[in-house]
Amino acid sequence: MLSRIIAGVDGSDAALAAARLAAAEAVAAHRSLRLVHARLPAAAYALLLPPNIAADTAVAGRMLTEAVRDDLRRRHPGLDVRAVVSETTPAAALLRASRSAGLLVVGRSGLHTARRGPAGSTAARVAISAACPVMVVGPTPPARSEVVLEFDPVEPDSPAVPFAFAAAQWRGGGLRVCCVRPFESGRWPDDAAARQAVNEAIAGWRGELADVPVAVDVLTGIDPVARLLDASAEAGLMVVGDRDRGAQPRPATAPGPVGQLAEVLVRNAACPVAVVRSARRHVRRPGPGPTSPDFGPESSGPAGWSSRRSDSQIPTSM
Repeated sequence: MLSRIIAGVDGSDAALAAARLAAAEAVAAHRSLRLVHARLPAAAYALLLPPNIAADTAVAGRMLTEAVRDDLRRRHPGLDVRAVVSETTPAAALLRASRSAGLLVVGRSGLHTARRGPAGSTAARVAISAACPVMVVGPTPPARSEVVLEFDPVEPDSPAVPFAFAAAQWRGGGLRVCCVRPFESGRWPDDAAARQAVNEAIAGWRGELADVPVAVDVLTGIDPVARLLDASAEAGLMVVGDRDRGAQPRPATAPGPVGQLAEVLVRNAACPVAVVRSARRHVRRPGPGPTSPDFGPESSGPAGWSSRRSDSQIPTSM
């Protein structure tokens, strides 16, 4: 069963977009929504609230989250949405909340991004460390509904696969499965063989969720990350695991650590990005059907899909 959905709130446009998307997911899944806000300095609240209110950070934090809560209730009457103000840092508050969530939705860039770190730094940290799937949203809602799945047929049991199928079923825009093959040693990879491997790996899910249009695309290039970023420009959502694959190494003198694929996409993709962690144990069901990842007793893919299901169950509330 899907547990509650969490949305991070900090007063930024991206966080408001994330909260609205999280509310839509919660309504579709018939689940509750919790807004999590980490208290900001008074100077930050002064950009959002009258000076006399901003000076009292406890009151300001409460007012900010209540304003977002009321906005969501107007958009979705009957939605069970509550707000929590934390005394910790934004990343710590969201990571803690993720332990009891089925989905965590955050904005890509918060307030004072330039002062706190690179764009998307908090979102990237949360996305690769949270205990549940994380969706990172920019300030502008995507105009497209197609879901793009970054997929490697070597890892067909990745929990990103059922998450992407469920997301595509709900959005109704189809699923584009992208297999990225780097250009190496002066030779182009065999696209036909890669496409066949992908089709075989996802055959079970295509059979079970036949109402989801699926296209398989092999992306070849020197920089696999760049090809995925190009694909994000035509998508409504990109789904990826948290593996470090495809990122180009930096010189030893370059600032910052070598970025993971998920982190690069979270910071730079043109559409929302869902990072579905692959560190936990996967359980393969017998027979030719799709595999079902074991997230735990109350985990799931996007709204309405539970990873604990019988062979006859498919996502129905998307």
